[in-house]
Amino acid sequence: MLQLEEGCAISRVQAAFSTLHVGSMTYIRSESELLNVSRIGRFCSIGNSVVIGQEKAGHPLDWVSTHPMQYTGTSLHYVERGEPAEIGHDVWIGREAMIMEGVKVSTGAVIAARSLVTCDVPPYAIVAGTPARIIRYRHSDQVINELLGSAWWELPVDVLQRLSLDVPEHFLRQFAELPSREPAIYRQVEVSRRGCRELSGGLACGRVGEVQ
Repeated sequence: MLQLEEGCAISRVQAAFSTLHVGSMTYIRSESELLNVSRIGRFCSIGNSVVIGQEKAGHPLDWVSTHPMQYTGTSLHYVERGEPAEIGHDVWIGREAMIMEGVKVSTGAVIAARSLVTCDVPPYAIVAGTPARIIRYRHSDQVINELLGSAWWELPVDVLQRLSLDVPEHFLRQFAELPSREPAIYRQVEVSRRGCRELSGGLACGRVGEVQ
């Protein structure tokens, strides 16, 4: 089951998740694979051919063989599915990156193209490599803490666009002076093999490509 907030955009992807919630303004490019993943936050930018929730133990390692013939058409049964991956808000994932199941990528993180992410990624960290390692952080500790505390991704886009988005320190000062910080109310839609239904409000669909 797929739950989408208004304004997200998903191109042609392959899907194997049980339940996935995708936040508003997030886009996912073509040929990506959404496997064992339960949440992708708002304002995320996900490139082509990204794999999220790659299984760690999809075949039995302590049986006679690793081949599925052992539990296909036999009395044996094998299922080993780990915890789902989770992606926070404002995460940028580069082309052909792979994020393993159970990994939590925190808000503001950047995953370089073709990285293999096997461990949790802290807020606003930039990681790269195979396996991925922290290269640096996007901002100072103080700015990171203030951005996380602001939860700016909860505000309407038109309010955010009036602030100094290119200078985080100015943005935070302006954010603190806002007369109102009422959160945005995004309509939502639920998509499954049975069809599409609105969860709240009117039409909630983001632009959805083909989910296989």
